[in-house]
Amino acid sequence: MSTHSDDRPFDFVERLSLWSSAICLVGMGGLMLLEVILRGVFNSTTENSDELVGYMLVGVSFLSLALCQSRGAFHRVEMVQMRLSPRGKAVSQLIFDLLAFGYIALTDWYFVHFVVSSYTREALAPTMLATPLWIPESVMVIGATLLLVSLGRTVIRDVQELRA
Repeated sequence: MSTHSDDRPFDFVERLSLWSSAICLVGMGGLMLLEVILRGVFNSTTENSDELVGYMLVGVSFLSLALCQSRGAFHRVEMVQMRLSPRGKAVSQLIFDLLAFGYIALTDWYFVHFVVSSYTREALAPTMLATPLWIPESVMVIGATLLLVSLGRTVIRDVQELRA
């Protein structure tokens, strides 16, 4: 995906991606620390930390995607890119970003249907918490939608670079 300068300030989508994934990461660390202290000192457990940490891991994974995309943190095939002319690089980046946008748009659409299905079926996690599954599944929709916005901006930037 396209590379961008890291010296520009974060925009709203990037800040939302950063802070939401950071909150999940801090929550994961806090729950794991609490579990270690409870087990080591009090010979007790929260009994639900593994489930909650799992949900937060999904949050970190999906909610950080937009920030990673906008900051050029994803892998690229440099071996191919370095052999292309500047115009060829711009065209290949545009094609790749359009394909990524289409794939994420389709994936996000399926995520929405997945969440709606879980909500209408009133599906619950088979755990003691019995978490309604649409709640953690919604994080996938939010993360993919933020990534879609970021990819859309990248496609617009690619087109502008191609025109210049």
